[in-house]
Amino acid sequence: MGDTSRRRLGILALAGLFHGDKRPVHTALAEEICAATKIGVRGGHLRRGGGATCGLVTYGDQIALAEELLQHPVAAQRIREESFRVILDEAQDTEPLQFSVLLEATRPPEAKGLWLQDRHLGPRSGHFCMVGDFQQSIYRERADLNYYRAVHDALIAEKNGESLEFAVTFRLDQKQLDFVNETFREILNNKDGQVRFVELQPRPNILPGKVIRVPLVAKELLPEGKRLKDYQKARIEAEYLARWIKDAGLEKLSADSWREVAILCPRKAWLQTAAAALRRVGLPVAIQSERDVRGDSPAYAWLTALLTIMTDPFNAYEIVGVLREIFGASDHDLAVFSEGQKARFRIDEILSATGRISSLLRTLAEIRQRAEGLALFDAVTLIIEQTQLRERLFLLPATEFGDLARELDALLAQAAEAEANGMILAEFAEQLRNDFATARAVRFSADDNAIQLITSHKAKGSEWQAVIVPFLARDLRPPSPRYPHFVKSPVDGELIIAFGKEDKSKDLKDAIEHAQQQELERLLYVATTRARHALVVVLDQEIFSNGEGKLPRTAQLRRLIRDKDSYSGEFDQHSSTIDEVLEPSQTVGHAWQKNGAEIEPLTSRELKHAAKRASEFVRKITPSALDSEVPAEVRTRSRLDNLATLYGRWWHKFFQCLDWKGGIDSAQKLFEKQLPISPDAKAAVKDWNATRRNLFSDASIARFLATSLVFLRAMKPCFMPSFHFRGAGTTAACLKA
Repeated sequence: MGDTSRRRLGILALAGLFHGDKRPVHTALAEEICAATKIGVRGGHLRRGGGATCGLVTYGDQIALAEELLQHPVAAQRIREESFRVILDEAQDTEPLQFSVLLEATRPPEAKGLWLQDRHLGPRSGHFCMVGDFQQSIYRERADLNYYRAVHDALIAEKNGESLEFAVTFRLDQKQLDFVNETFREILNNKDGQVRFVELQPRPNILPGKVIRVPLVAKELLPEGKRLKDYQKARIEAEYLARWIKDAGLEKLSADSWREVAILCPRKAWLQTAAAALRRVGLPVAIQSERDVRGDSPAYAWLTALLTIMTDPFNAYEIVGVLREIFGASDHDLAVFSEGQKARFRIDEILSATGRISSLLRTLAEIRQRAEGLALFDAVTLIIEQTQLRERLFLLPATEFGDLARELDALLAQAAEAEANGMILAEFAEQLRNDFATARAVRFSADDNAIQLITSHKAKGSEWQAVIVPFLARDLRPPSPRYPHFVKSPVDGELIIAFGKEDKSKDLKDAIEHAQQQELERLLYVATTRARHALVVVLDQEIFSNGEGKLPRTAQLRRLIRDKDSYSGEFDQHSSTIDEVLEPSQTVGHAWQKNGAEIEPLTSRELKHAAKRASEFVRKITPSALDSEVPAEVRTRSRLDNLATLYGRWWHKFFQCLDWKGGIDSAQKLFEKQLPISPDAKAAVKDWNATRRNLFSDASIARFLATSLVFLRAMKPCFMPSFHFRGAGTTAACLKA
């Protein structure tokens, strides 16, 4: 099922499950089953991952526990009687155990055993829906393509099972569509474990599009008679590509801004090479990668360290780190001050200061004393201000670290939310430490209008107007495994423990390599289907081929040309060089260029039809917006703005203005006042009528709102509501639209 033709339904979204619970799905499921059946979770039952002996329950343990409880005769029946409905997105990347939990939760209450094993009493009709694309299965280490196939086949074999296949792409223009169909038709061939290719179909009124090939000539780029290493060749390619991008400009790349241009690579390190070259020619860049962790950000790391020492004033290790990294104290000064005694690094009390290090410790102790007794958000704000953390972050190069001020603001918002949830400073500091190595969800760029550098894995689900795929002929070796480690056979799923490479048979090694190459082919499919208007393919075989002119065995280009030793014009039919790309004026005709052309007045019928459809247009351009003095970033609306997002914001603002104590009549008057500015008036009326029936007519909600003990605050971005308590029995409530 092509993701280009469907709306995202939400990763592992459980429709209505746990009523907005923020816990991970499987954690919540396990805990809810325990509560419903009064089954105790005992460490002795956790025999997975050593959780029982060390007292730690990992995420994998939680999933395993959820599946185990779904085999319990009482727990399984109780949870299934809730009649949950599951909508699973990105199903091809779902772990088998997660799959099992979601499938088992939707079976009839009387079901026994595991459905995939006995095929008896499967998920109830209308209770399980999954959305996935075999062609985008790119997480082999985590997911299991064969298991996903088995689930897919089992579901459609059920009496009420049905499979829908969408092939129309609303992303790709014609040239990219032809290129993908021609290239991957024989690669994703449904043979030897590879998936079946779904031929992409064009949308109505599709645009022409572009596929641009950039051939690199070794004689012009490589020094004669000198053997270069792989990274040196990559640097040469990156320098050439940076100049090429700057010369081509946005117009030939069919992009409105630099943030609509993306460079995709399968390795994070390769992005750094490209970024350095782009910066040298003056182009703005922003690096994104799924391997970034929160602790990589100085804003996150420095604030975490400061809060840690404020709550643990004897932590000499962290105090020294703060003095070195944040305040710039030299190792020499620290060594002289310590006199070999780490106990000297303490901020539990304000001591006299006779030198630079002691003065810094005194300052930190004073800040700690002032922060004592403050609410969490106020304490964090004080610590940031008194240590001049924001100003210190400004001194770091934005080209390398991005917009650290925005990241610091995001952490402040997180502190406000933590305070609203009842956390104190020590607990918040612990939370930051626990999340130090988790994936970094957002990396703010110092320049929002920057070329996006991102790994091919993380690019899945995203799109840009122009996408550039470099380093296709570069040797892409898989990382060396650390021993001992688990090895799963791609053929039969058998799991073994390898203490060294000699523990893997030749057949197993060949099967793993074959599976890796097939996954790389699917990753290339993902990369080449991200471009809306222009796909740029860098043909660098002359740069990276060996002395015999053969491509490296693991090169991406070798996968694209079906394991041939060298490129011989396979893409020429469906691509062109930059010199062959037509200028916009040659591809788009303009009526105003015709001599004597006149614009005929619209008929009354046409005017009525236009007025009726006016609300469907979410991007409005007024004459003042065409003023050349208005900055482009002010005029340009985010590409994420569409009818759905605009309507969602209107609905959210409407709910923020509701007087919940005023009753239904007050709400109706407000709705009628706001309706004319709704992006979708018809949907607004329908949703409001449903809200009136299901919310305001509910007796329990009416009683809740009517009590004098309930105080309501509208949530505003970045500012959390303040709750005031009037003694025992008072309820503080916040409704978020």
